[in-house]
Amino acid sequence: MRAWMIVTILVVLAIPAVPAYSQSSEDLSSVVVPLTASAPRTEVLPEAEAALLSLLNQVRRQHRLPPLSMDASLRRVARSHSRDMASRGFIGHGSPGGTSFADRLVGVVMGGTFVGENVTLARSVVQAHLAFVASGPHLRNILEPRFRRVGIGVAGAGELELFVTQDFAE
Repeated sequence: MRAWMIVTILVVLAIPAVPAYSQSSEDLSSVVVPLTASAPRTEVLPEAEAALLSLLNQVRRQHRLPPLSMDASLRRVARSHSRDMASRGFIGHGSPGGTSFADRLVGVVMGGTFVGENVTLARSVVQAHLAFVASGPHLRNILEPRFRRVGIGVAGAGELELFVTQDFAE
């Protein structure tokens, strides 16, 4: 296990539902937590993405909410962000180059659309899901009734490392 894997549960970040492109004094859209290592190679894991969508929709069903549908545009954004986090060794809603969550959504959702994001680094799909459900802000994104679409990106960075992004939108 790499030394930076210790942050698996501690680094779980969420941007609660906000209108797209909004900025506030408590804006988390540019938060970046550097890790001590990066992955020279990453791969997108569609099976992990499908598993997370299923787990996410199970939680929504338990709360009598309609399921979210996987949106291809949001998934491209989420996959790209997960791969960026893995290859550059960080976790967050922004990037070391200054790109924010809102920047990534330009052209994907209309301004004023309610959006949210969950990101984490985990050893398994189940661990990522449990971390999201155990965290108030992440669970609020999962259970936000205005959300109808989600893009889930999972980038594998070695055998035991998953960088996960969930991008939500109306």
